[in-house]
Amino acid sequence: MIHPRSPTKQTQSPRPINESPDTFQVYIDTLFSLPSISNIKSVRIIARLCYGNQTKARQMTQSMSFVRNHYHSEYVALKPQIRFNQWLSFDDARLCELQREVLILFEIYASYLDETDSSSPHEIFDGTPMYLIGWCSQAIFNDEHYLITGERYLGIFDSTTNNRTGFYSLRNVFDRNCPILSVSFLEQSFVWPDVQPRDDKHPGNFTEISREKQENLSRLLKCPNLLLVDHSAMTTNDNRRQQFSLNISDEEREFSEEECHFLWSHRHFIIHKSYALPKLLKSRSIWDYPSLIDIYALLNEVTRDRTIDEIESFELLLPAFPDMHVRSFAYSSLISCLTSQDLLIYLPQLLQIIKFDYTHSSIIIEYLLQQAIVNYRLAHKLYWHLRQLLITEHLHYIRYYYLFLSLLYVLEENFRVELQNEYDLCLNLKRIGVKLKSNKSSNKGSLLVEQLNSLNKDFFRAGKLTCRLPCQSNFVTNSLDINSCSFFNSLTLPIKLVFNPIDSSCEKYYAIYKIGDDLRQDQIVLQLFACMDKIWQANDFDLRLSLFNVVQTQERCGFIEMITESETLREIESHSGTIKGSLGESALYDWLRLHNTTEREFRTALENLSYSCAAYCVATYILGIGDRHNDNIMVKHSGHLFHIDFGKYLGDTQKFGWFNRDRAPFVFTKQMLYAMSHAGTSNDALHRFVDLCCNAFCTLRQNSSLLLLLLSHLCSSDVLNLNYDAVRFVYDRLSPSANYAHSIAHFTGLIVDSLNSTWTTLNFLIHTFAQTTSSSSSSNTMPIGTTLSFIPKTYTIATDGKIKSAHVVSYDKRTHPTKHYLYKLKVEREVISDAMMINHQNTKRSCTTYHYRTYNEFYEFFERLNKQFPLIGLELKFSRQTEDKMVAQRRVSDINDFLENLFRLTLEVVDSDLVITFFHMIQQDQQVNDSKEKPSDEFSSRLSYDASPNNQPKIRVQLKYDSGKLFVMVRYANSLPLINGSDPNPYCKCYLFPDECKSTKRKGKTIMNSRNPIFNDTFTYEMDLSEIQKCVLRVSVWNNALTVGNHVLGEVDIVLSQIDWSKENAKDYTFFSIDS
Repeated sequence: MIHPRSPTKQTQSPRPINESPDTFQVYIDTLFSLPSISNIKSVRIIARLCYGNQTKARQMTQSMSFVRNHYHSEYVALKPQIRFNQWLSFDDARLCELQREVLILFEIYASYLDETDSSSPHEIFDGTPMYLIGWCSQAIFNDEHYLITGERYLGIFDSTTNNRTGFYSLRNVFDRNCPILSVSFLEQSFVWPDVQPRDDKHPGNFTEISREKQENLSRLLKCPNLLLVDHSAMTTNDNRRQQFSLNISDEEREFSEEECHFLWSHRHFIIHKSYALPKLLKSRSIWDYPSLIDIYALLNEVTRDRTIDEIESFELLLPAFPDMHVRSFAYSSLISCLTSQDLLIYLPQLLQIIKFDYTHSSIIIEYLLQQAIVNYRLAHKLYWHLRQLLITEHLHYIRYYYLFLSLLYVLEENFRVELQNEYDLCLNLKRIGVKLKSNKSSNKGSLLVEQLNSLNKDFFRAGKLTCRLPCQSNFVTNSLDINSCSFFNSLTLPIKLVFNPIDSSCEKYYAIYKIGDDLRQDQIVLQLFACMDKIWQANDFDLRLSLFNVVQTQERCGFIEMITESETLREIESHSGTIKGSLGESALYDWLRLHNTTEREFRTALENLSYSCAAYCVATYILGIGDRHNDNIMVKHSGHLFHIDFGKYLGDTQKFGWFNRDRAPFVFTKQMLYAMSHAGTSNDALHRFVDLCCNAFCTLRQNSSLLLLLLSHLCSSDVLNLNYDAVRFVYDRLSPSANYAHSIAHFTGLIVDSLNSTWTTLNFLIHTFAQTTSSSSSSNTMPIGTTLSFIPKTYTIATDGKIKSAHVVSYDKRTHPTKHYLYKLKVEREVISDAMMINHQNTKRSCTTYHYRTYNEFYEFFERLNKQFPLIGLELKFSRQTEDKMVAQRRVSDINDFLENLFRLTLEVVDSDLVITFFHMIQQDQQVNDSKEKPSDEFSSRLSYDASPNNQPKIRVQLKYDSGKLFVMVRYANSLPLINGSDPNPYCKCYLFPDECKSTKRKGKTIMNSRNPIFNDTFTYEMDLSEIQKCVLRVSVWNNALTVGNHVLGEVDIVLSQIDWSKENAKDYTFFSIDS
């Protein structure tokens, strides 16, 4: 389309664009449909030629007055218009200099009749401020690499709701009433020719260049600036350099022009180094056709020399690299090293990365669709991610819509039907949730039951329709267990759902359906936890994380998987009473002992607690997880600790008014340590926990690039608080530039601070009181159960046999944890052995067992019996008087009367699960019985912790040789001797022998009053390794006694010639001499 005032260009056969010296031009025709009620005075359009986020050239129209009238055509009635009728010629952008991925960004600026908010984006034109009111963009080359021609009508995005981006064509397709910009391009035929990379260059030898250049190149390659800069934000080169040079350190700033030239000119000397390619490509500022010959040659050079791993691939896929050949190269490299499990983990990042592809089709999209055909789990996850993106990503809707349609096209018909059933289930659940929230009466429980019954009848068709769940693709259900469903009386009224499996041999599936919260934050945190676990597992650290699925199915609503057989810390503490549970130390230990009846199970549970707690301490610290009260931390019966509810993250803390409630670095309490140390009997429990945390933390620091890249790729997702400030926050937490010894000392200090923090206990107590006074429990109350507080599971005649009789035969005094009496029960029961059942014999054998219960446990049993069987008429006296020997003797008689009357009742009562459960053999019974067999032991379980290997004085020393220096890290010591009955004040010393003049003496800080001190002292010796290996390192611990003089508590000699410096050298050494 040639306009009257346009330069004339004749149509001709396509020519290579690199041969044209002509300038790029665009015709600005008309702006339609600006709101007529606005107070706009005049409008101006700025056109930018953009390559990624960089503005390569800029031109603008004249300012045009806003006319409030209507333009009528033969077919449509368009709203008020502004006719520009202007050609813009980019004199500093010749066609031969254009990049293949270049696009033109149109920005609409307006001046107003009255004052407006000066904080909105604006520029000054001829002394008049004009404010950005909208934008759109258009690619210069089409998918076949031809220069676009002719007329275009572009829908305008509102500047207040969308951020500008310059990566591919974007126009508003949502709002039918949005403004429309009409533009035209010259009718000229140009094509981008294929690039033929040169192959006459070969890698150089890094050692051939000067030492100074080697050091400068190594320094530049270590800079993390690519990870910490927002490459998607539109900016000019000058503004970009000024912004980041002011706000971040020299290490993190972008490269200067001199540094870029220095890197590129030495590219052949460093291309063989790992992770050098992204830095080299970023140093290249010109990406026109002649430049690509050298750039693509570099890619070929890399592939001949080494492989590109997932970290380097993810770095090449940052928005800093819009070139599609580079991105295709990165996609191919990433695909070659991804497993099917990796693909599931990284899927959220991949779906954000494709936003910055110039075209809608790419290698990664083809790969995702191919894998979805053969991997139903991936297809299921991809379906729900795309459903979510279609709701939240208005700006990129078309791209995701095409991918969504392509996914449905390649899937089998049966699977498409299953996915539609899942979506219909979500629609029904949302309708139920909205009804429940809008119901202001007190009969919400009845309403929920009524609605769920309708769901079973109408949606599941009385069990005839099967359906998978969005949060668990492997689970197939055909109904809800309505009696087990309920809701929580919190602000969002989450619904607890229990789904029945179609296979009766499978377990039921528990989930929460929640309306009102953006679950994408929880998804992101859990995905990053999964990435951390992947890193730990790859380094042979199994920290036993318990992760669960979260899926946002519609806007601000979705599913949260429930982990069964677990309780929150608040619930665990409540068993010991509100005050004692929150302020005491034994609640968690007692709860774990209760749920793990054998000694082996109990030890495993304590080990699981230590490992999982260490993992979550590290993970929640790095991600800045806030709002960590005792209802957001849970523990499984197996001891695995895990966190839930990640509404506060990346440094966003929970506040009470102006008061910050999250004051500890992370949650690690004395209650947790008490459990890990087997009720305080293990001297080295804290040290073992410190080792776990420090190993986990340092492993993540060594892989910090992957974590930072994954977080960087999510910054474009428009999730609250997820931006490049968050990436810098995680970078600061990881401190990858700090040395190893400093990071160990730093995290150990965080552990000590968290352990000693009174704010965590106070926060727990405040939350407990708040939950106690509010109605936080479910509206659907559960029926009276058959479990007791000290026996959490239910047992039956089938598991334990029939109880014939029981009576108290004696009692024993106990003083741990407080003074009380245990009453010894002799229980006669009938059991059928497995051999008898196999041989179909009905013969029963009698069995006598001994059990130990406190009087309070008897009374709890009595109360539960009366609740379950209110007409039985049993009696048992209760008194708060202090229990002494005379009281215990009297209670023996009372208990035996109670038991005698119990076993006179009907079989309905005597054979009930509650009675069988009370007389089940628990860990306490086994321990006391074992102690009777071994009278020298009070409890056999504690003897192992007091065994001699753990009580011998030891010291933990870590050795590392790096960059010509020996680092000696003295971590901690265990079981130091008492000094005159008191704890010592230890400090450590180091020597390298032979050393006649004591020049190698190093001395650490004094730790007051501790037999198990954490030193975290690091001593440095700058010596050649050959000299180091001739020495013996002596590490000693001394007592600092000002009055009588210092004396040695123990020492150890380490022969350094026997150390393998290629491995981690952290070891416990037993002192060979002790002066007590």
